[in-house]
Amino acid sequence: MSLTSLISTTNLIVIIQLLIITYVARFYYKYFTRQSPLPGPFPLPLVGNLFQFGLNPAKYAMDHQHDYDSMFEIWIGSNRFIFLSHRSLIEKVYASNVDNNHFFARPQIPYLEKLGLQHGLIFNNNYPIWKRNRKFVAHSLMSPRFLRQFTLLAQSLFNENESYWDKKEYHIDFAKWIKHFTTDITLRTTTRRPSYCLNAYLFGEDHDPIKSEETKKSVKFSQAVQTFLKGLIFERFVPNVFKHYFPGFYNLNKMYAKNIDWLNETISDIVMKRRMEIENNDEVGSDLIDVLLTINTPRDPNGYDDSETPMSDPEVRATILEVSIAGIDTTGNTFCFVVWQLAHHPNVVARFREEIKEILGDDTTRQIIFEDLEKFAYLDAIIKESQRVIPLVPFTTRKSIVDVDIGGKSWGSNTSFFIHHEQIHRSSDCWKDPDQFIPERFLKGSDHEITKYSFIPFGGGIRICPGRNMAIVELKTLLILLYRKYDIELVDKVSKKPKTVFVGSNICTDLKVIARPRNYNNI
Repeated sequence: MSLTSLISTTNLIVIIQLLIITYVARFYYKYFTRQSPLPGPFPLPLVGNLFQFGLNPAKYAMDHQHDYDSMFEIWIGSNRFIFLSHRSLIEKVYASNVDNNHFFARPQIPYLEKLGLQHGLIFNNNYPIWKRNRKFVAHSLMSPRFLRQFTLLAQSLFNENESYWDKKEYHIDFAKWIKHFTTDITLRTTTRRPSYCLNAYLFGEDHDPIKSEETKKSVKFSQAVQTFLKGLIFERFVPNVFKHYFPGFYNLNKMYAKNIDWLNETISDIVMKRRMEIENNDEVGSDLIDVLLTINTPRDPNGYDDSETPMSDPEVRATILEVSIAGIDTTGNTFCFVVWQLAHHPNVVARFREEIKEILGDDTTRQIIFEDLEKFAYLDAIIKESQRVIPLVPFTTRKSIVDVDIGGKSWGSNTSFFIHHEQIHRSSDCWKDPDQFIPERFLKGSDHEITKYSFIPFGGGIRICPGRNMAIVELKTLLILLYRKYDIELVDKVSKKPKTVFVGSNICTDLKVIARPRNYNNI
């Protein structure tokens, strides 16, 4: 090596060392001069506290709640997040009055912008556009017309599937079965397109050569949703330098980007084709895609208001994708957690079956209608108590848009917060005392009402989930159909909690059961 080359190499090394020293110095200057210091794990440059909590800060918060109490801080890379783990701390964050709500915004994630989700609802920080889009989505997902049709569709899919179950007993992994079920019903409801995930689960992707291509697309969409959720956690917690320059992380980053492209192309193609069909005078249905494409247009069954613009294709695409992801993943896992809880509490099951008989009678083939579901107060309490004891989404994120005071400390604008649902939900467990398992716990104004903000399964404030009624209708319908005809026995009777993995939410990974037809004369 020549002297010139050696000097150049030495200079490069010196420059790199200076850059590293500068970065470390700036990082710790920012850390030691931060506003309103809180307890929390000591961060390292570049990775923050990633080496301590991995990709699951909620679990870290639960494991260290006694060390840091109900408000502490963590660092993700060079970004600071404030954890709020008590209901008394979140009242301002979940204020429902938008004029006084200084936490409407969510921290932006470039990964989501690549998918165009800033045009939807969940990650849209443009309040006027968000407000209009939310009104349109709520008009669809919360309308009695939509929910009546959705109830019948859920019932039809379940009845079709159970016709393949063994008449004596059927061994099934609900963690896998429900993902296929929710994919089918969600895609049919949001896109008006057929989906054959359940058929693929039962018979294989190539069982029906005529439907083989559509079946593979359905299965791929279900898998792409799971990959998307993993990518979301990866994007949120892994520093950019790792994603772009470290081989293993770089390959994962490419895989997640490719998955985004596929989801984008798939939904875009569906939206484009359906818009053309409607423009060619195809009948407009109550499916989400039809409502979103026609609302506030001349084809809108509820009339046309020229003072408000219709939704653009990017907005329709983002909304359909958001509802699809939420409908496939969250509802399916909630179903698994409810079944797991019921399997451990036969006395609650017995009371639930009494309610089924009181409302639907002895005929186990009687069709369930939407109006029936509103009468199931005890089942409603079962679902809510399961959601409280095993929170599906352990935390949500918010960002302050002005200077605010929380927990006796001052926070500047653009401060990022984690609202830790898993800890907020903790209180007395009704499953441990069945005599206290009463629907009145969840009725506003009752003597048994749980404390405000201690039950927020669908979030809170103005960003509360607009698809919550759809989720509850699906859960109630499936649980009624299942327990009025079958006894459910867990294969694993030893584990003290369900098998889960954290991928943005708590995912049930294994729920093997034996479903046996009941002796209906003993109901």
